[in-house]
Amino acid sequence: MDGVRMFSGQEEYFQRLLVLVKEEISLYTKYAVRLKENGGIRHIYNTKLFRDELSNVMEDAFTHMDRKSYDAQREDLFGRWRAFHGEAYRTMKEGGVFLPFEYMLRRLGLNGFEQYIACLAMAPELNREFERMYSYLQDDLAWRYPSLDLCIKMYTMEEQEQNTLIHQVFARKELLCCVFGPKPLTQESELAWRFKLRETLVEYVFFHESDLKRGKAQYRLKFLDEETEPVCNINRQTAESLSRRLREEAGQAVTEEIRLFFLHGPLGSGKKLQISLAAKRQGQSALFLDMKGLAYQKEEQMKETACDAVVRAMLDHAFLVFDHWETVWAGEKKNRQAAIGILRCASLFFKDVFFTVEESPGEDVFGGEYPAGYGIEEFRLRFPSIRERSMLFQAFLAEAGWQAQEGQVCDTLAAQFDFSPGTIRDAVWLACRNAAVQGEEKIPTAYLYQACQQKISHKLGERASRVNAAYTWDDLVLEEGPKELLRQACGQISCRGKVYEEWGFADKIAYGRGVSLLFAGPPGTGKTMAAQVLAKELNLELYKVELSGVLSKYIGETQKNLKEIFDEVKKSRSILFFDEADVLFGKRVDVSDARDISANAQTAYLLQKMEEYDGITILATNLLQNFDDAYKRRMKYIIRFTFPQKEQRALMWEKVFPEKMPLAGDIDIEYLADNFELSGASIKNIAVNAAFLAASKQEITGMEHIMTALQQEYEKSGKILGKAELQEYYIYKI
Repeated sequence: MDGVRMFSGQEEYFQRLLVLVKEEISLYTKYAVRLKENGGIRHIYNTKLFRDELSNVMEDAFTHMDRKSYDAQREDLFGRWRAFHGEAYRTMKEGGVFLPFEYMLRRLGLNGFEQYIACLAMAPELNREFERMYSYLQDDLAWRYPSLDLCIKMYTMEEQEQNTLIHQVFARKELLCCVFGPKPLTQESELAWRFKLRETLVEYVFFHESDLKRGKAQYRLKFLDEETEPVCNINRQTAESLSRRLREEAGQAVTEEIRLFFLHGPLGSGKKLQISLAAKRQGQSALFLDMKGLAYQKEEQMKETACDAVVRAMLDHAFLVFDHWETVWAGEKKNRQAAIGILRCASLFFKDVFFTVEESPGEDVFGGEYPAGYGIEEFRLRFPSIRERSMLFQAFLAEAGWQAQEGQVCDTLAAQFDFSPGTIRDAVWLACRNAAVQGEEKIPTAYLYQACQQKISHKLGERASRVNAAYTWDDLVLEEGPKELLRQACGQISCRGKVYEEWGFADKIAYGRGVSLLFAGPPGTGKTMAAQVLAKELNLELYKVELSGVLSKYIGETQKNLKEIFDEVKKSRSILFFDEADVLFGKRVDVSDARDISANAQTAYLLQKMEEYDGITILATNLLQNFDDAYKRRMKYIIRFTFPQKEQRALMWEKVFPEKMPLAGDIDIEYLADNFELSGASIKNIAVNAAFLAASKQEITGMEHIMTALQQEYEKSGKILGKAELQEYYIYKI
């Protein structure tokens, strides 16, 4: 290393740079600038004739001695620039000292003259005296950075070489715009382009270490330090495929085609993670620019922001990734034009560019062709299976240092919520935070369900009414047969992972994995209560849809309404309960006109949507006999709700009153069950009304209040109870 000079650090490097820039200004001032009598300056050699410089026409010739002296000093200064950059290169390569500005010049692929311009433009960022010097040399106080005209004149006095440099600069104008920013849209000559280093590059030079950690508001650098993150195991083949394609390209001859890698998948499916994993395997990081925030910017502003990200990714040796690319490509026409400009900018520095696309099923976000010279490769991330989702729930809980109170809850959550890995992580973190706030040692199951529900965004409430699921199995008084069918329906949801995936039924049944139930029975026999019990058991929300409100007399409108409902229920993962289903599901109509065709189409469409939804849908009807047999066959379960018998009515009377409610000792449940054939709904109404009667009189609820409420319930249907029915309680006749 003896005799080889290197810089001690960035401070010495910049000191030498400023010395060289001052000598450049001194050389130019000595030979190309003369003072007028009034103190103004006059460029006297090879001055280009433009509007504002007509008065600066050359008067004094450049003598032979001036030329000889200038050439010698010019060549000596060029030699010192070469030595400066050589020492800087050795300092970084052999001395292990990072010089960000020198690295930037080389990493961005600037040629000798472009590096010269960058050094002149860097000087005012280090010392404001250079702003005044450039203003003086250009005879304009507003010109505080060197123009293209000044840079060319300072670099050479040879007119032919000057013209060559002008052509070279404009041949690489797009690249130089990424370094210095575009020339302002003014009426000035192209040679008036003032070179000020892009703010992103100045920040990189001075703050590259801290900026590396915090990133910019518009983009983020991501380093994948560990591969143990649970999401890495989902769609790992995507990252491996990306890595393989990158290795294949590295082993082939260099082509002119720019490769565009598109990763499709729902929000939180791990698109960015898989790109980061592929980047790590290449020894790189990944820089993500969120295009969603750029879609509302003006075209020039959008391209400038993207350009900042492009050069920053290049400097950080990172994969360049445009996140949410569909927001600009599939948006307005002006956005498409800006997107093409962004692609051109990226292709100046990168042969491989990455994109993430959040694409809805069946939606084409790539309408329109990409320009020639771009090759497109697409990778679609598959949605995690039920088993994988269960593993993710478990892994994220363990990662957060928590345990669930119920060991099997992760399997149940995975079966009920079709969440992406990112959404599962967010839900687990939310549940953990809530448990910590409440001082829990383990996470209650209810907290996990609540967190999952909060991570669902839907508008189902605009089309259906949410029903509070307050009842449990103990509240549901039903014959054992129908009750067992309800339990089986629950099992079809909670055991989906085992049956469809572990046991392989997913390969046998690709369609219709949902659970469709038909509740049939007279009003008040517990159909709505049974739906609530299912929702309570499965910790799902229950939404009730009145089919009479969905139907429309306009052809096609009913199908549109149903589509909106099912689109939202797929997001919510709720139980969908259609009341008054016999309005639509009557006997199949013989086709006689367009309305008959529409009626049959509406019924078929609803059944189709029910089969597409892999959650629970319930149809309730009072008239099972009106249902067509073909429709019945498409239901997984038909559960009949019969009018309660004496034993069931007695059980209902026992369960209808809350434990906290004070009751008199004269309540005769056996008499009530024996003598009054009431539905469960009627018994509930009587109990509530009796309670209010007692409360209004400041009394304890007893038989008097119940008999009064019972007679009122019968009066609703126009029936008056006499002495024969009331027997010894006729004294409470109203």
